[in-house]
Amino acid sequence: MAKLGEREAHILDFIVRDYVRSALPVSSGRICEAGEFEVSPATIRNAMLELETEGFLEKPHTSAGRVPTDKAYRYFVDFLMERREPQRKEKEIFAGLREDPFENFGRALAEHLGLFTAVAAFGSADWRRTRAVGFGFEEVMREPEFEDHDLSLEFARLVDHLDKFAEICLKRSEMDRPAAFIGAENDFSPASRFSTVSLKFKNDKIGNVVIFSIGPKRMNYERVFAVLNQEL
Repeated sequence: MAKLGEREAHILDFIVRDYVRSALPVSSGRICEAGEFEVSPATIRNAMLELETEGFLEKPHTSAGRVPTDKAYRYFVDFLMERREPQRKEKEIFAGLREDPFENFGRALAEHLGLFTAVAAFGSADWRRTRAVGFGFEEVMREPEFEDHDLSLEFARLVDHLDKFAEICLKRSEMDRPAAFIGAENDFSPASRFSTVSLKFKNDKIGNVVIFSIGPKRMNYERVFAVLNQEL
């Protein structure tokens, strides 16, 4: 994907962050009010129109503002997202992975992120069974996107096929490095309206393990990456 100009990238960065925080479409007036841009309102409107033309923004039917598209989230993850160090609490949560990956760790991670989070293992010579456990259905259902009944049903369908989706995440995830799959990038129909951040690693006792957090595309990617991007 070609990189945007500095001004357009800055405006897109603002829109993605503001929408992640508020879940409200972002208008040119909102950008002007923020006071981060020393340009005229007309310049901001023109930049937003250019971003919309290039497929980074779309207009909801009932709003004058704009929201990010899948392309915008991909651009944000690839070029705009800050790679921050995990906080103390996040390090403490991740420390539980070695002790109990299928219970305390998964539950604590889901609660911290506010996302549905699963841990799946695929066996080794000493540990031959496959297991996938998910937590945080209640947490993620608090997101405003799930006021849409059809979207809620689609997410429930995804959870019902957790084992199959875990296998897909295992195949597509990078070893020891978090990866994001946005919308149709998930390559699994029930997951095509959501985003996933996953991490794959090797455990001598239980074999290949994949951790993945699933939620609305309007998730806090920086926060999820910071939690998962730790030394194992």
